[in-house]
Amino acid sequence: MIIKFETDNYLKLEPSKERRPLVLIAPGGAYLRTASREAEPVRDAVQKAGFHAGIIYYRETLLPHPQAAAELARFVAHVRKNADHFNIDPGRIALLGFSAGGHYVASLGVDWEEYGEEARPNALLLAYPVITGKKGLAHEGSLKNLFGKITPETRKKFSLERRAGKHTPPTFLFHTEEDLAVPCENSLLFFEALRKAGVPAEIHVYREGPHGLALANSVTPFEGEDPLAFEKKYARVAGWVELAVGWLKKTFDSSEESF
Repeated sequence: MIIKFETDNYLKLEPSKERRPLVLIAPGGAYLRTASREAEPVRDAVQKAGFHAGIIYYRETLLPHPQAAAELARFVAHVRKNADHFNIDPGRIALLGFSAGGHYVASLGVDWEEYGEEARPNALLLAYPVITGKKGLAHEGSLKNLFGKITPETRKKFSLERRAGKHTPPTFLFHTEEDLAVPCENSLLFFEALRKAGVPAEIHVYREGPHGLALANSVTPFEGEDPLAFEKKYARVAGWVELAVGWLKKTFDSSEESF
């Protein structure tokens, strides 16, 4: 089922056969495109882990700030209002974002109060996320694609660690130290802001691995790489998926939220 509003952006989500928590996935792509390696393979892994999952294709129309986050808020509110139709638990909706997709979902995580309770995610999972606009740490392409220009003011607005607080949902983060495209300080800054605010958060930073590993297994190798060799090379990093699933199940099990 395709869910869309005034733009060409859409959420792909089918009704679940049994009532489950929901994970909405936002692939990376520098706020310019949707990375296929972080889309359907991730959805399949999430569903295999016992969750229902949908994919947000949020750059078919290149919405600027703040319209991008506002549209995401509408997607979340829509599936929550129609929880019975999709057979999902409206009190257990998580957002999973990769790279710029991490910035996209974390933007709603810090700004959901602007859109109302129905748009609030119950948890965030951020894989090598773009977070900050600080010089030397920012992913300049994502910043420019979202705001149209790079200025001291847009750097501040882009920096989600500045707006994280007690209202931000519990968050899981994963990054690699060798990530040169989006330095791991992006995750560290967000984690530290959450820690100071008393928000439940967990972070895993692996030493090895470049940006964009996705599941880090044979299903999501980089283009031109042998799948089995890729899986062997990043076997340790692939453990982030099991850690994230375990964290999310524990977070949802301890939650008493309902809608």
